[in-house]
Amino acid sequence: MAENAIAQIETKLAVPLTFQPTNQVLHYDATGFENLRWGEPVIAETRFGPQIGWVRRTPFQVPKTEIVTYRLIRRADAEDIRRYYQLRDKARRDMEFVRQKVREHDLPMRLLEAEYPLDENQLVVYFAAEGRVDFRALVADLKRCFPKRVMLFQIGARDAIRTIGAIGPCGRPSCCSLFLRRFESVTMKMAKEQLLDLNPSRLLGACGKLKCCLRYEHELYCEALRCMPKIGQWVQTPKGRGQVTDLNVLLMKVTVALEEGGYSVWHVSEVSPLETSPACPFCFLNGHEVKE
Repeated sequence: MAENAIAQIETKLAVPLTFQPTNQVLHYDATGFENLRWGEPVIAETRFGPQIGWVRRTPFQVPKTEIVTYRLIRRADAEDIRRYYQLRDKARRDMEFVRQKVREHDLPMRLLEAEYPLDENQLVVYFAAEGRVDFRALVADLKRCFPKRVMLFQIGARDAIRTIGAIGPCGRPSCCSLFLRRFESVTMKMAKEQLLDLNPSRLLGACGKLKCCLRYEHELYCEALRCMPKIGQWVQTPKGRGQVTDLNVLLMKVTVALEEGGYSVWHVSEVSPLETSPACPFCFLNGHEVKE
């Protein structure tokens, strides 16, 4: 059934574009643009107007549901690039004017970035806030004293870090600002199932949310843990009976408090639960098979 479902998914040739300043990645229909190369600038339609996006990789097949309805317009030339950077500098200068107005209205808004589309029909300002902000008075004030239409666009905590960038505890730029295209759910249960220290200072990212990387190895940990005895479970070891006190999932080793005293560390293939457990595919790593 699953194979049939996969076969029925319709795909189409698409090209992913990265847009600044939010580092957002969108897939566009690549019809007529099949020979685009990585890093090439392309003018494309967006919800705010025409803008330059950079090719993230050469066109490839993706499900049609992931392709946006906007279309590619043409390749960007040197004049387009020059205008793009001029508008970017202008947007940042104009954002300071908007920031001053935010202070005057005493609104709990943190302005992050701003941009003008290539047609310069509006100034788009991205901001972050703890909750919903009533900025109707601010918009009315800007309409009176600013020559362009100003669109205030609130983004979430994770999108805010993707926009401004951050350095993770690993010493590398945050995943969201480098390669993550969409944010998937990350829960505290994932941290528990990976036997991590449930210390918020270690589990939270720069955005104040659970780190996205908690999801990367979660599936592997779940698969491995199904083949390992649980902490507190009694097992039989080459040195006698004992109770599991710790697990090293990556090395597939267990620490056992022996019934006769002392601790010992064993590969999972060298211990057998005193209760029935499923066969473990990882137990063949050392050439030993756990018998049910």
